[in-house]
Amino acid sequence: MIAEFFRALFSAGIPVAVTSYLLAWWALKNGYFGRVDSVKGLEKEVKRLTSKKSEKEKKRLKNAEAGYVEPARHKMNPIHNKWLSFGGGFYGVVALMTYAVIELGEVRDFVANLGGFFQMLSSLSFALIINFLIDSFMNFIWAIAWPGYWLSEVSSNDIWIWFLVAYAGYWAGTRYALHRVGLEQS
Repeated sequence: MIAEFFRALFSAGIPVAVTSYLLAWWALKNGYFGRVDSVKGLEKEVKRLTSKKSEKEKKRLKNAEAGYVEPARHKMNPIHNKWLSFGGGFYGVVALMTYAVIELGEVRDFVANLGGFFQMLSSLSFALIINFLIDSFMNFIWAIAWPGYWLSEVSSNDIWIWFLVAYAGYWAGTRYALHRVGLEQS
């Protein structure tokens, strides 16, 4: 069980902690969440933003049905938008990481199977692009269902250790980002 803990720490805990720190620090530094001083407060702000985004989306769809299309305004960068589209918080961090792991692996395999980058450019076709987009959508679905993905990837009888270590990494990374931003603002 000790060996499993260290395996989980290096494979899940530290990557989740670093990702959580970077996402939270970057968001706090850019003022996306306003004044937040706890992990719970940050999660409330994430929830507020995700519900605000869904309200804006409903309004946009209603206006589009009426024939009015308002210009899209995105205050956040694409990474934070993706994190929030996955729900934000711990679930969103792990979903974003899962999406990145799957996408980067598929891009690597895609380029390698076509004989490298320059061979890929010469063999681009409409069907290839459509298949790539479909795969990207399926990767998004897998990222949303990340517990199922990681259950199939991690071979362990103590999977609960992995989840606890990953959550502890999320909490520690987010808490450290709050601390750092607090120091910078003082």
